[in-house]
Amino acid sequence: MAEKGGGASTSIGSAGAHMRMDLLLWYLRLVRSRSQGKLLAEQGVIRSNGHRVVKAHHAVRCGDILTVPQGSRVLVLQIDQLPRRRGPADEALACYSEPTEARATG
Repeated sequence: MAEKGGGASTSIGSAGAHMRMDLLLWYLRLVRSRSQGKLLAEQGVIRSNGHRVVKAHHAVRCGDILTVPQGSRVLVLQIDQLPRRRGPADEALACYSEPTEARATG
């Protein structure tokens, strides 16, 4: 019998590691639920490496630059590592950083 995985399309240890956009937003605590992440992604307000994201299953990889609206501000994040779970906030913060260009202009 096949074992059930976590349900996430992640391959964290492999070279082509990726994760769904909606799951990533939830794991990084940028949204309160995965369904909110799905809605945010499908609204087309998120950008990944300058390209508009319109699907919740958009693949995010390490090194990608994401632009995510958060209330009245816009977060610019570089994904340093893919999270393994939705853990504490400290774990989530360790997975991304603010690119130096964004710090210089904003």
